[in-house]
Amino acid sequence: MGILPAGVLLSVMAAFLAGIASDNFVAGFAITAVVCAVALAAAHFLARAVISRRNR
Repeated sequence: MGILPAGVLLSVMAAFLAGIASDNFVAGFAITAVVCAVALAAAHFLARAVISRRNR
């Protein structure tokens, strides 16, 4: 669980940069934040599944 805050920080930074780069800051930020959140959630659940499978 120690890596998750670093991942959230990187996601926020990426969303902020994407918002700056896009024509509409709010839309770019929101879209990138949602994509990063989904990717982080998927990685978290996959990691839990792998760890639980190894512990069997």
